[in-house]
Amino acid sequence: MPIGASGSKSKNTERSQTSGTQTRTLSDRGAGMLTDGINDLRGMSYGRFDPASIDQYQSPYTQDVIDATVRRADQGDAIARNEQQDQFAKAGAFGDDRRGIYEAQLAGDQSRNRGELIAGLNDRAFGQARDVAVGENQNANQYQMMIQQLLAQLRGGFANEGTQTSDSTSSGTSRGRSLGFSASYGG
Repeated sequence: MPIGASGSKSKNTERSQTSGTQTRTLSDRGAGMLTDGINDLRGMSYGRFDPASIDQYQSPYTQDVIDATVRRADQGDAIARNEQQDQFAKAGAFGDDRRGIYEAQLAGDQSRNRGELIAGLNDRAFGQARDVAVGENQNANQYQMMIQQLLAQLRGGFANEGTQTSDSTSSGTSRGRSLGFSASYGG
């Protein structure tokens, strides 16, 4: 009967190392587009409000409104003069000095009121035209800003156009050893 023996032992060691480099560059076309976009944006500026632009927003009917209002005021003034003359007639004051003072006072008051009325109407018309002109100026600047933002987004898309290069290195070590034992019994 034979008896035999053999033995083995195993041990493995593995080591791995990896390194990599990734580089992204703009294509020539992307770099050119980005440079052009930056130059275009430098040329744009905020549009300042021009007070002379108010005239183009003045209503062509402002004078008609003023004339109609003055006619209405003239009618009211005539009624007030007639009432004053009626009061003088009832009092029997024809040609007296006090009557001249009252008439002059009424005429002065009416003239001042008319001046304030016309100034108020002109001021209101100017204010409305100014508000429209300022709004148009703001709209133009907002539109220009929106165009700048859209151009920047578009150029930003071209700026992402590019090439990509990757380098990679790998190394590894592997060792192994084996010991084993087996027995057999033969008969």
